[in-house]
Amino acid sequence: MRYRLTVFLLFAFSLPAQQAHSHLNDFKRKLIWRDPLIKTAVSALFNEARNSPHEWGRGVEGFAKRAGSSFGKRVVKSSVELGLSEWTHEDLHYHRLGAGSFMARVKHAVATTYWVPRDNGPGYTLAAGRIAGTFTESQVARLWMPSRVATMGAAMQGTAATVGLDVGINVLREFWPRGR
Repeated sequence: MRYRLTVFLLFAFSLPAQQAHSHLNDFKRKLIWRDPLIKTAVSALFNEARNSPHEWGRGVEGFAKRAGSSFGKRVVKSSVELGLSEWTHEDLHYHRLGAGSFMARVKHAVATTYWVPRDNGPGYTLAAGRIAGTFTESQVARLWMPSRVATMGAAMQGTAATVGLDVGINVLREFWPRGR
């Protein structure tokens, strides 16, 4: 994990100043600010309530392990996602359709989860960074998970769950009232 973060930071600092600043801001926004910390806490609370994985126990120690796991997965996903998306010129920011029928807006939200605008000109491209980040997150998490749940099947379930969450979040973004 340290290796990936180091590679990402070296890559980001080799970018032109404006691009590097924007890219590092995206990285911080995905890891440090209020929203990711809330997501980490909610994920840890959800898994604490389910006692999943039960090998970590309950209480403060179990919650800390679950929060650390959630944050670790977020670091891995963000590092891979943002590093690769910069290289392949993917704009991973969600752009609302904002008008049209309900189904047109849902289709837009679903499609633009993994088919995103290019950041270097017109057109769209496959969100390779997001796909690789989602897959890598679940695979790397196997390193610190208890052996009972550190299987390829569990990692693929985690990947599928993250894909579903990414789509659901984009649908919420499409219909959530804009702040003024």
